[in-house]
Amino acid sequence: MEQVNKYLDVVIGLGAEKSFTYSLPPHLAHRAVPGQRVVVPLGSRVRTGYIVGLTATKGEYDVKDILDIPDADPLVPPGLMELTRWVGAYYRAPWGMALGVALPPGLEEGVAVRPRKGVAEEPDGLFGEAHALSLNAEQVAAAGQVQAAVKEGSFRPFLLHGATGSGKTEVYLSAIEALKGSGRGAIVLVPEISLTPQLARRFKARFGAEVAVLHSGLTESKRREEWWRIRNGKASVAVGARSAVFAPFTEVGLIIVDEEHDGSYKQEEGVKYHARDVSVMRASMEKCPVVLGSATPSLESYYNAKKGKYTLLELPERVLGRPMPRVHIIDLKDKPGEYPITSVMAGAARERLERGEQALFFLNRRGFSDFLVCRDCGHVPECPSCSISLTFHKSARSLRCHWCGDEQTPPTLCPKCGGDKIKYMGGGTERIEKELEKLYDGVKITRVDRDTVKERGAYAKLLGEVASGESGILLGTQMVSKGHDLPGIGMVGVVLADTGLHHPDFRAAERTFQVVTQVAGRTGRGDTPGEVFVQTFQPEHYALTHAATHDYAGFYAEEIAFRKELGYPPFSRLALVILRAVKPENAEGGAMAAAREFLSAAKGTGVTVLGPAPAPVKRVRGKYRWFVILKGPSATRLHKALDVGIKSLNEKKLLPGCSLDVDVDPQGMV
Repeated sequence: MEQVNKYLDVVIGLGAEKSFTYSLPPHLAHRAVPGQRVVVPLGSRVRTGYIVGLTATKGEYDVKDILDIPDADPLVPPGLMELTRWVGAYYRAPWGMALGVALPPGLEEGVAVRPRKGVAEEPDGLFGEAHALSLNAEQVAAAGQVQAAVKEGSFRPFLLHGATGSGKTEVYLSAIEALKGSGRGAIVLVPEISLTPQLARRFKARFGAEVAVLHSGLTESKRREEWWRIRNGKASVAVGARSAVFAPFTEVGLIIVDEEHDGSYKQEEGVKYHARDVSVMRASMEKCPVVLGSATPSLESYYNAKKGKYTLLELPERVLGRPMPRVHIIDLKDKPGEYPITSVMAGAARERLERGEQALFFLNRRGFSDFLVCRDCGHVPECPSCSISLTFHKSARSLRCHWCGDEQTPPTLCPKCGGDKIKYMGGGTERIEKELEKLYDGVKITRVDRDTVKERGAYAKLLGEVASGESGILLGTQMVSKGHDLPGIGMVGVVLADTGLHHPDFRAAERTFQVVTQVAGRTGRGDTPGEVFVQTFQPEHYALTHAATHDYAGFYAEEIAFRKELGYPPFSRLALVILRAVKPENAEGGAMAAAREFLSAAKGTGVTVLGPAPAPVKRVRGKYRWFVILKGPSATRLHKALDVGIKSLNEKKLLPGCSLDVDVDPQGMV
């Protein structure tokens, strides 16, 4: 019988925008289906790609045969193929790159994907065995609506707005119970790798070996094993960070995004996808419900719920009737000379420690000193590759760039004027640790930030010190503000709430409200009511006044009015166009050209072009950066203007010595 489809469209994990066409040898024809991995010649090299289509024609060019189909069955199920195609198109990345994000590491080198032996290892247990809890009336109502949608097999997006400690996880677990016996999988996303072991343990206590864990903190072989358990039908629940949204279930019955507001769901490099938004799209494609959960929902999600696009489920009370913590605002303007730990905050912590409780101190800035300055000439050492001051880390005796990682030895004399009056200004968690050691002699302090959790297992070990009661004080950055259930913490101290308010970003107030509310929610989870002390130079700022009263609705009302007035999301869609060049004149010239072409492309579309302007951090990793921002009334119009503008720039060759990168729905403007 004559073979009809003799040619294949293959995508390869390169920067190529289009697929490649290959011919199909007869002996492999019976195994060639979309989603199948193939080995192909590309130039003088042999590469691994994926079949995305079969055709009877090859066009006008000569084509080569594929070399092999190494797997018995397709690695990528049809639903995931369609999802990655959408991700590539929406976030302006080649389909092959989007597929690469969805697959475990090593496959491009031809690593075989085989079943694993036995059952995946249990995650480290920090918080004891999880067990089923009886639900209160609000939890029962919320879980019931999600369960009904699960059983219907219909797409319904839910926003679960629950106070910190209100029992959102039990609602998730109950909803997943409704999937039993259906053959459909459940995906559960958490914003940070560090939260995965705690949540995974609770899910494994309920569902056992049905749970697979997916995140980049695992070894490559372990990630492939867990991935294969899902693909092979041995696991029905996938728990993990951002990339777990691409778990290879043949059918998906429920998707849960915990802490849906968290910025960690946005991938900042490569394919710049947002896992929350991809989750909603996958649920739509798979015709299943998706639950977005948070105590501090993103403005976009809450707006969708208020408009009826999402179904709003609310858990306004903490479980077991526990009260929300009382929040005290400390005006640092009234406490001259008392920073970083005022006497009020210090005394409150001491009282809790004397009662056998624990205290949490929070500062969303690591290091010992923000920067060094010469008091003679004012010189501040900067990173040679990035236009940003270097942070002093006392324990390592180094100046470190938090953008590119460059390290230098701190100077004893000013490199500019030779003066010896070097002053250390500001401070991060490392400095606060030294202050706490002076204040609470003999109390063990556990510091959790990016500098202390570099080694595998370090995060679990450090939090274990707090969970076991070995440590009396937990000190950390945003890493300690979300998700953790530590009932021994009776007091939270926010050392400086202002650190994020002055970022050049329209989301600055929202993020400040979220982080203060979230870190405040770490206390009062045991039998004793908690207290929170927030130090600030702006006690009247609405992000802080509403956080102090746990008033999300009040904050939303003020913030949404600001967004509407300026036409920011959710009232528009944004695309950040980044121009990078080694030479500053090339970056500036490219940005000027880009702004002109986008202005032309935007005519009649309702799309506004802002800029060009140098980035707030104008130089990163040796390259100068300029921004152009496109603001459109819809994603469709925004993409049309992007397509026309970029095509024109390329055809006219207007970007010599300059690269162009696009971030659709950017979460940061720095």
